[in-house]
Amino acid sequence: MKSMEFKVRKLQTNTDTEKRLAKKQPSRVYVNEDILIELTGSRDGGKAVCIEKASPSQGSGQPPVKHEATLWKAPEKVDKSVAQLYETFREVCDYNFGERVRVTALGGPLPDASEVVFDEITVAKPGQDLVVSYDTLAKTPQDIPHWEWALAGRLGQIEHVHAGLIFKNLYLNGPERSFVVSSVNGRTTGNARFLAKKTKVTISQKAGTEDESQMPKGELKVTGIRGLDSEIRKLNNHLSYFTCKLALKSRASYRGLVIHGGHGTGKTLLLNTIANAGWGTVYWIQFKDKLSEIQEVFQAARAQQPSIIMLDRFERLIDKERNNRLAVIQAICEGFDALAAEKQATGKIPQVVIIAACQDYIADMPQDLREPGRFTSDIYLPLPDVAARKEILASFDLSVSPEEAPDLLSTLAERTHAYNGNDLRRLVDTAMDIGQFRLEKEQESTTITANLELSTPSVGVEDEVKFNMERESESAEDPGPTATRPLYYYSPSDYTSALQTVRPSAMHDINLKPPPIRWSDIGGQDSVKKSLRRAVRLSTEKPEILSHFFDRPPKGFLLYGPPGCSKTMAAQAMATESGLNFFAVKGAELLNMYVGESERAVRRLFQRAREVAPSMIFFDEIDAIAGQRHGFGHGGGTGTSSSGGTSHGGLNVLTTLLNEMDGFEALSGVVVLAATNRPQALDPALLRPGRFDDLIYVSPPDHDARKAIFEGVAAKRKMARDVDVEVLAGLTEGYSGAEIKGICAAAGTAAYDRYMARTGEGLEGEEEMEMGVNMDDLEHAIRNMKKQITREMILGFENWEKQFRKQ
Repeated sequence: MKSMEFKVRKLQTNTDTEKRLAKKQPSRVYVNEDILIELTGSRDGGKAVCIEKASPSQGSGQPPVKHEATLWKAPEKVDKSVAQLYETFREVCDYNFGERVRVTALGGPLPDASEVVFDEITVAKPGQDLVVSYDTLAKTPQDIPHWEWALAGRLGQIEHVHAGLIFKNLYLNGPERSFVVSSVNGRTTGNARFLAKKTKVTISQKAGTEDESQMPKGELKVTGIRGLDSEIRKLNNHLSYFTCKLALKSRASYRGLVIHGGHGTGKTLLLNTIANAGWGTVYWIQFKDKLSEIQEVFQAARAQQPSIIMLDRFERLIDKERNNRLAVIQAICEGFDALAAEKQATGKIPQVVIIAACQDYIADMPQDLREPGRFTSDIYLPLPDVAARKEILASFDLSVSPEEAPDLLSTLAERTHAYNGNDLRRLVDTAMDIGQFRLEKEQESTTITANLELSTPSVGVEDEVKFNMERESESAEDPGPTATRPLYYYSPSDYTSALQTVRPSAMHDINLKPPPIRWSDIGGQDSVKKSLRRAVRLSTEKPEILSHFFDRPPKGFLLYGPPGCSKTMAAQAMATESGLNFFAVKGAELLNMYVGESERAVRRLFQRAREVAPSMIFFDEIDAIAGQRHGFGHGGGTGTSSSGGTSHGGLNVLTTLLNEMDGFEALSGVVVLAATNRPQALDPALLRPGRFDDLIYVSPPDHDARKAIFEGVAAKRKMARDVDVEVLAGLTEGYSGAEIKGICAAAGTAAYDRYMARTGEGLEGEEEMEMGVNMDDLEHAIRNMKKQITREMILGFENWEKQFRKQ
């Protein structure tokens, strides 16, 4: 940080523009243009600086007091050794004309004011600026909110508010009062931009003569957020690292924090809560900020301690599409290194808190920034579980009757699996919209009914008078219910209705809703169905029950066999029948042209599945990403080399897949299902226990399965009487299920052509019945359908089965 010394000279404010600036930005410091460039590196004014006396007062024994200001090009030609200040700011700083001052560039823009604190003062004598503490407002604390509102209105006329700014002889009710800005952003020499709807204005109950070390600051602690108890404990433990006053012999090295998790899990909420604590100056680095602005923020934060640097949506800041991405990463690394060096030199932790938020710590945070002394701490925000969802819902005003609230909270918490905090908020808002519409309709209906009853002359005059007198008597005894508007509650049914329209956002992007395939739609394959049904039960069974039978329950299942034998249909039926959250992806879809994107897609897929467990991940054509690493001699496919081995990109994806299936993080409640026509192409590491535990052979349909397929088609089609499914099953030995369906489709085409040729002939009775698919159509289609499954192919599966399949 550059510093230079100047002599204080008077600044003339003759024009209207200069007078307006003196009022709106009183803490400006003006210097020669060349000096402005030398100190800040730019001709643009407005960069933050601090100004202090070049030497302390004789005999004071105290270091000079620093005041924060902004630096500008002088409106008139001045010498390079001269600095000009507005009169009010010069008096606050207690600088005399001709006195030497030191100006130090802080390297960044003026921060926003999160909090401005006032002290009440009184002037010793009229016309003098000497102020002394005056605490009469503390005797009438009920007046404080009114005065805070009035002072916020005065600050609204000012753009830059600095400590020491005085407002004299204000009148609001009662005696006139005077106030001084005692601190800005927790510092008694602070300076910041006032924002009418953002800056908090408070009046202190203490005298304004305390030094900065004694000034009350906001507590650097997060409280009042429900549903994230364990995560907030970790966060507060990290924050206490910067405020701990224990005289420890040694302290850990400086480090930053990353808060990561999916959309709507509370990352931005936590950042805003920390920023609003009032502990120090808050700097936000946005993804659109220039490299120079990022560097300036780190410099300013170091100079204006205590301070906080926030980097929300960090992955966008260093997006791969950004031209200077590496330079931005390097600038952040240098900012961390400077703070680490300060800690090493002074032995004290710099009071600069750096927190970033992103979706995935490993995927979004470059390795350079995960080195010691940088972003080495992280807190993961998961989707809330049942208990956390109940806490979050309880923090909202459900507005149901007290008797119904406990059961409703429990029901909603159990039925909102995979919902994040934002989803729960949307659910409550939607339920209230539904409830309000329902109540309005009910009220309209009641009003119409009441009007109809009143218009019906069902009683005589004497009876009506008697009824009115009785009602007036009841009102006099208990005026409450009749004198006030009825209190309406929402109904639990309103929230049940909202559940039908508000879906969890965690399932919006990569969740694929499977076609409504049922087990009954798949002919035969009883052993396959049995194995997959067992897999579903294992994923939803209670851990205490599984512990009686398994050390590690099977979680990976590989479907292999010839093409067209219902492997994909079996996965779809499993997803439909089980009700698990279903994630489906083709292996080739995970291979991306950008280095690292494929691995990131795999990690996010498994992370999302864990968050919404019980769930199921289905990899179709898994051989595209899981080929053998040293070649297997069966050629190509996306992600494999021409020699049959896995390409560099495919190797990285395979390694990531192996780690996710059997790595350090438990894969509980997640079923991994995969299908392939080429099991011999898979890397053997995938087939060991702990990954694909169960290898399920999906064979060509046997006689009974083929018969079931023909019967299933016949039940949905118009068949002639001569169709014999038993004979058809015998004629199609060796055909796959897909080929049998192709045969039925071809026969249907022939029957339809015949029907069109005879349309208009007035078919009736027996003739009309024979216009459906007949035996000749099916036999002709069988003769024209070439078998895709060869004897050699079946032998290949049998040989592979002997080597790898678990007996």
